[in-house]
Amino acid sequence: MKETTIENELERGDEVRSRLPASKRLGFWSNTFILWGLVLTVTSLLVGGLVGSQLAFKDAVIVIAMAGVFNSLVAILIGIIGARTGYTSAMIFRYSYGVKGVLLPNFIIAITTVIWFAVILNLTRDSFVGIIGVSLDSPVLFYGITLLMAILFLIPAYKTMKWIAYVNYLAVPAIVFILIVTVWGALDAGGGLMAIIDKSPVASASSFVVFTAAAGGWLHANTVISDFTRFYKTGKQAAIGLFLTYGVMMVFQYIGATLGALATGEWNIFLIMDQFGLLEISFLAIFLGSWSTAMAAIYFGANMMSTPPMPKYKTEEKNRKLVLLISWGIALFFAWYGPDQIFNFFLQFLSWVIGPIAMTVIIDYWLFPEKRGLYENADGQPDMVINPAAFLAWIVGFLIGYFSQEFFISLINGMITTGVIYYAWMRFALNQGLTPETQLKKWFSSNKVEK
Repeated sequence: MKETTIENELERGDEVRSRLPASKRLGFWSNTFILWGLVLTVTSLLVGGLVGSQLAFKDAVIVIAMAGVFNSLVAILIGIIGARTGYTSAMIFRYSYGVKGVLLPNFIIAITTVIWFAVILNLTRDSFVGIIGVSLDSPVLFYGITLLMAILFLIPAYKTMKWIAYVNYLAVPAIVFILIVTVWGALDAGGGLMAIIDKSPVASASSFVVFTAAAGGWLHANTVISDFTRFYKTGKQAAIGLFLTYGVMMVFQYIGATLGALATGEWNIFLIMDQFGLLEISFLAIFLGSWSTAMAAIYFGANMMSTPPMPKYKTEEKNRKLVLLISWGIALFFAWYGPDQIFNFFLQFLSWVIGPIAMTVIIDYWLFPEKRGLYENADGQPDMVINPAAFLAWIVGFLIGYFSQEFFISLINGMITTGVIYYAWMRFALNQGLTPETQLKKWFSSNKVEK
């Protein structure tokens, strides 16, 4: 009997197609270290460097603080849903987008996630081959190193969440070390904090545009953070862990990288370390940070396409691993294309396309108490096949975000527009005892009768 139970547990793995049972929840610090490993990484240092290379120091600090508040709020509002329900993000999205409509957010997030993997892989690879003196003149060695790194980044995600935690136990202290070195190197090279502030460049970009990139850098992870927070035992634990992650750790890392960028004129953390003469010494720590986020990215991406309505291959865990390998292969294709060459635009694009998804999920759970029971009840199921309100809100929100880059903050513009449209239509439908889907069906059927 006991052997059968263990076998069933292995077949279900991280249970991406069902609610995570209490027996598979992790402790507070194990979960929080996983989250720290997610944000304490090369990508945070890259975003912080981007902020520092485009804004004066005071403006940069304001933008970073705003991004910290924004990311903390979004992550907590979505993360608590995961802790309360035990569902992955893809399973949660079904309640707002519908059991088949969920393919829209799942596909968008899956693709952008594997692109994140490709960005991290390329930047880490470029740094390593630069250290050992390998170039494209030796294509076999160059791409062989790329493949070996990609395999290493894949392994923990292929296993289970516990393996991701094991890597983060090493990665978190390593990235904290890099953060300290970055601040120390910046202060030393820049002649002290006040000298750096005095020499900080004139802003070369709008603070609003830079905020969109800074917030968008982690909006993607925040929107799917339930994949991690469902391993917390309570929503309160998830909220505290997320605040420590985005409100504290991420902000300090952004500021550290900003100082490094202001002191060196470079935004890439690898180039900043090279300017300090510490690239070789610090590479292992940066590599661990890259590893921690890359494996989380590919884990997110696979989860998005492993859930209903996608068909299941054999067992739940074998299905997840198959999709993971497919996602990994797609990520290698994107790595060959080189998305790191358009990093700044990629961050802004993430905010426009994913911000509306996050807003839809937040409103659906927190502002409609009558729907919340569907999420939390053991037998609660989505009540729509396709939710037209979610689709309309997403499309308009994305367009408003993209075309309002010259007005206020395009990320906020798009999210507010999405929120207003989604709330208005959903409230109108619920007040009638209907859903937007049944409203449209009734409207079309009445038109046919009249004709």
